[in-house]
Amino acid sequence: MRVILFDIDGTLIRGDKAGRMAMAAALEQMFGTRGSLDTYAMGGKTDMRIISDVLYEAGIDRQEVYAKLPDFYLLMAEHAREIYPGRNITACPGVETLLACLHDNDEVLVGLLTGNAQITAPLKLSAAGIDPRHFVVGAYGSDDLERDNLPEIALSRIRAMTGQTIMGDDIIIIGDTPADVQCARAGQARAVAVASGWHSADTLLQYEPDYLFSDLSDTEAVLRVLLN
Repeated sequence: MRVILFDIDGTLIRGDKAGRMAMAAALEQMFGTRGSLDTYAMGGKTDMRIISDVLYEAGIDRQEVYAKLPDFYLLMAEHAREIYPGRNITACPGVETLLACLHDNDEVLVGLLTGNAQITAPLKLSAAGIDPRHFVVGAYGSDDLERDNLPEIALSRIRAMTGQTIMGDDIIIIGDTPADVQCARAGQARAVAVASGWHSADTLLQYEPDYLFSDLSDTEAVLRVLLN
């Protein structure tokens, strides 16, 4: 079985800063500060890492933050439901056609490997017109501080779901940041980089992905890579 795991922001969708806005609103409501969130470089980071970093910089103990994270994610989702419909959240080029083709292939399992929290990931996808039901498994930014640990979390869930001995080299991770390429390497997976986010193709090429696309609009070429 071939497993294909997609990043969300910059890979599947362009979020119009909606995720940052929902996080900021939740930070201010629960902790009384958004810290340095407005200037924090979020690309490739997990939500857990972002939240703990900006609050630690604001003088809040990390253990206090970790204890409150479950409630924080619920609060962030509440704000997301209010904010996302009013933002220009759109699918990246080629995404909807590609997902439809993969959905029709019984030999492929499609999932997510994203820095977004599990509760907010489907909200963001839905706001872009992407059906979250395309993605049957995943690892999320609420699972671990470090993105490099997400492939192993995803692999464990895939094995439990399928009952098959899926290995890292059965997995392809698609993302738009150097961190996506690096986490694929950490999980012994193949890395497909796509320059539809905020990193240029030249920048991504420096991290030596197995394949590189400007975006996912050439469905035939992308499928050749993913299914070969």
